[in-house]
Amino acid sequence: MGDTLEKSSEEPEISLDNECSMKMGDLVEVSSGEKVKFDDTGLSLVLQNGLENLRLENSLTDVILCVDSREFSCHRVVLAAASNYFRAMFCNDLREKYEEKIILKGVDAETMNILLDYTYTSKMLITKQNVQKVLEAASLFQFLRMVDACASFLTEALQPENCVGILRLADAHSLHSLKQQVQNYIIQNFTQVLNYEEFLELPADILCSTLKSDDLYVTEEAQVFETVMNWVRYKESERFPLLPYVLENVRLPLLDPWYFVETVEADQLIRQCPDVFPLLQEARMYHLSGNEIITERTKPRMHEFQSEVFMIIGGCTKDEKFVAEVTCLDPLRRSRLEVAKLPITEQETENENKKWVEFACITLKNEVYISGGCTKDEKFVAEVTCLDPLRRSRLEVAKLPITEQETENENKKWVEFACITLKNEVYISGGAMKALYSYSPQEDTWCLVTQFTHERASCGISPCNNKLFITGGRDEKNEVIATVLCWDPETQKLTEECVLPRGVSHHGSVTLRKSYTHIRRIVPGAVSV
Repeated sequence: MGDTLEKSSEEPEISLDNECSMKMGDLVEVSSGEKVKFDDTGLSLVLQNGLENLRLENSLTDVILCVDSREFSCHRVVLAAASNYFRAMFCNDLREKYEEKIILKGVDAETMNILLDYTYTSKMLITKQNVQKVLEAASLFQFLRMVDACASFLTEALQPENCVGILRLADAHSLHSLKQQVQNYIIQNFTQVLNYEEFLELPADILCSTLKSDDLYVTEEAQVFETVMNWVRYKESERFPLLPYVLENVRLPLLDPWYFVETVEADQLIRQCPDVFPLLQEARMYHLSGNEIITERTKPRMHEFQSEVFMIIGGCTKDEKFVAEVTCLDPLRRSRLEVAKLPITEQETENENKKWVEFACITLKNEVYISGGCTKDEKFVAEVTCLDPLRRSRLEVAKLPITEQETENENKKWVEFACITLKNEVYISGGAMKALYSYSPQEDTWCLVTQFTHERASCGISPCNNKLFITGGRDEKNEVIATVLCWDPETQKLTEECVLPRGVSHHGSVTLRKSYTHIRRIVPGAVSV
């Protein structure tokens, strides 16, 4: 009996090789050589939510941050992982590493709460009311991603009335990228920013770097001079010694001579500052000798003298002489200037010169594209030339699409065709073509866009509402065409839009930002189509 009772008191052994496990083994057979790498992308979110819950429950927290009269229970490891400031505090042998409570200065409790919420949830609400405090605190405690988020917010919020304050904030916290973006904004909107008194608070070094820019948007250099003098007079006793340093960035030689004598030389502060006399002398010499003096201050600013101009390119005179010059007409200044000669027009003999006639010409991103045309002996040209007026450079790009037929008459003739730009691409149509082609400057290639049922020599083409409208022209029988075709780049469809009251060719076609009903009111007798 004793033996029996002893055995019954022992716990029975449970074999792992029981019936159930044997059945599972039969169902699942995995080769020992097979491996599966499991990447749980959602675990980081689970961990983040878990840490936030632990903070809210005050569980496993090991440090208390004291800000003003509030206390925030946190986990050292979380703070150290999110902030280089706290990493240095807790990972080095500093006093705060062992303290239960740490008093923080330079931040208010509300802002600290925003920082901690972001640390545990990766979310925060940035507003124009809190962005400066959040940026300053994030910069102090080195929450770098928060700093970037605040900088992006400020960049989007730039206005003439607040840009100087944002610039000073960026400069104070060494946010170089934000500082550069704000400076560029001030340079591009200089005349508007000047209207706000805050501009006069700019430090001298930032003011000088702004005024020095070639891209400073001013209509005349007198605005820059007056800005400098207003800035000096705003705190005259403090800034008068800086006058020569700041005035160096004004391009005095570019001032109108009368304004220079009557305003600049007559200014009392200028007369009292001998250190600026060399700058005045440079301007006098430039006014007397013109282009013989070349310095940084004789270089025009990009926007100071910029305006839209006409360019007249090539062609021929009434006595059939070909024109090689490119002439620039400036309506604003009522001036005319020959800016260049067309390529291959200065050969030893007249027959070797290229004849720039009957070609198409357009501008794209301030570059001029000249395509097609014919020579004096009626040979058709397939070359496309790109002229850059600013860099005074010329580049031969991809030729017009042609076919290499047995006879010249069978080849495509790129004359009497139209050319236009739409969405950074060049489109051509007309000539002896039954098609619309496009050119991509990025890829330097031409491609067939769509085909027509007839030729459309001497047609018109214009963009409107992100579509291309091809009007009139002459077909292969030399009969005028009255239909208007519409090409939609979005849908890649060609449709017949309408029929004109009469056929037309050799006409102009432009886009006007007015409604058709408005045009009908100002043009009596306009006919509906």
